[in-house]
Amino acid sequence: MVDTSVDIRCYCHGLGDCILLRLPSEVDGRDFWMLVDCGVHTSQKEGPRLVREVTADVAEVTGGHIDVVVGTHEHWDHLSGFLQAAEIFAKVTVGEVWFSWAEDPVDPDARRLDRYKADAAMALAGASLSLADSPGMKDVAVGTAALLGFVFGAKGEKVRDAREALRGLASRGVRHLQPGTVAPLKGASGVRCYVLGPPRDERLLGIEDVVSETYAFGGSPLSVAPLANGLAVNGGALRVDDDPAAPFDGSVGADWSRLSAGEWSTDPDSAPFAWSRYFSPLDDDGLEQDWRRVDQDWLASSVDLALQLDGRTNNTSLVLALEIVDSGNVILLAADAQIGSWQSWQSVVFPTSSGETARTGADLVARTVFYKVGHHGSRNATRSFELEHMDHANLVAFSPTDAAMAKKVKWKDFPAPKTAERLEEITSGRFVQGDAEWLRGKGQMPAVDGGALLAPMRSWLSELPEGSEVPEEGAARWVEFKVR
Repeated sequence: MVDTSVDIRCYCHGLGDCILLRLPSEVDGRDFWMLVDCGVHTSQKEGPRLVREVTADVAEVTGGHIDVVVGTHEHWDHLSGFLQAAEIFAKVTVGEVWFSWAEDPVDPDARRLDRYKADAAMALAGASLSLADSPGMKDVAVGTAALLGFVFGAKGEKVRDAREALRGLASRGVRHLQPGTVAPLKGASGVRCYVLGPPRDERLLGIEDVVSETYAFGGSPLSVAPLANGLAVNGGALRVDDDPAAPFDGSVGADWSRLSAGEWSTDPDSAPFAWSRYFSPLDDDGLEQDWRRVDQDWLASSVDLALQLDGRTNNTSLVLALEIVDSGNVILLAADAQIGSWQSWQSVVFPTSSGETARTGADLVARTVFYKVGHHGSRNATRSFELEHMDHANLVAFSPTDAAMAKKVKWKDFPAPKTAERLEEITSGRFVQGDAEWLRGKGQMPAVDGGALLAPMRSWLSELPEGSEVPEEGAARWVEFKVR
């Protein structure tokens, strides 16, 4: 009997995504390999070393050839490895590279998104520098820096450079995939790949959260311009009448740049007021007056903009559903898609051959037996409606996350306890979180089997010689599931 199972190796290197899938091949004697993302968040301790260990393991397991590499979206914790481990990837041959339509340089909508992401990143980078010099904005500075960790590396590397490094690995071309299409797995056998997201609807791309649709008992779009222009005005690089967000015409009031430089010729009476009520650190009563400064308000908006940039980028995630044809079971790779993307899947319809039953997004979700948990278990990256309609009798779930690191950078509900609790319930214990203590050799590996698993879960600990000590570093940690 031909083995049509799929092996799913999920790496456990902290807050970062990297999943390696072995699919049945049309060619005897070889496997078909698909790599989905390879990255680690800037805040992760020893992140560059960890992602290089992961990449070295990928290269060894695949024999130095990967048929398809998927870059789900433009975030550092998904793509950093293509820069941080470039020397390892240079020795690996890659067939195709897949992105979503949102990364297509010739797509008009994608180009607008690209411009927005670039402008927002630069505005936030400027805000981050100013926040560092503002004692009263410590919490804002910490929150903004943590979110910028999805966009920049620790040394200032841009995630866009990592994306382009991945693009350059393709030897057989780059595909930019659209929802509602079937992606060709050339060389694979018995598996179909359906593209669920991201949606083309701009409204859905903007829906990052609907509390009633997640496990928990929106806001209007923000513009990059107010923060960027506020910083420019404060630095004397922009006239007020150039700023569409300014509350008054440029002819009203005193010129900010001249006041900050001590030039009072246009309004000599402004000098004592400006210095006693604005520019000096203390007011006439000896009290700090940072709270008066309008640029503090601009800087405070940086967290909101950073959250929007993070959410909008997550919603551009390439979402794939792999169907094992013989069993009809589905592997759902949701990347970091948030609520707007999840909502769109219910209406996605796929072309089918004559005589076949139509495939829909709702149908694929209902047959899901493996779920890569969205955005490291955050609350608004798993929609309750879809999770409740998956195949609970067979479901296996994996969440790549590091709760200790999330706590360190003051992220709340990351991973979300209620989401993790529900995943544990509906999988009958077949839920694994990447920061589990046993993955570091502290405690016994749990028995994860049954459902759609053809064999019990394996882990990197299974590969250690009997009686050997568990290494603290120098080994890629992973768990592996064989799904039928």
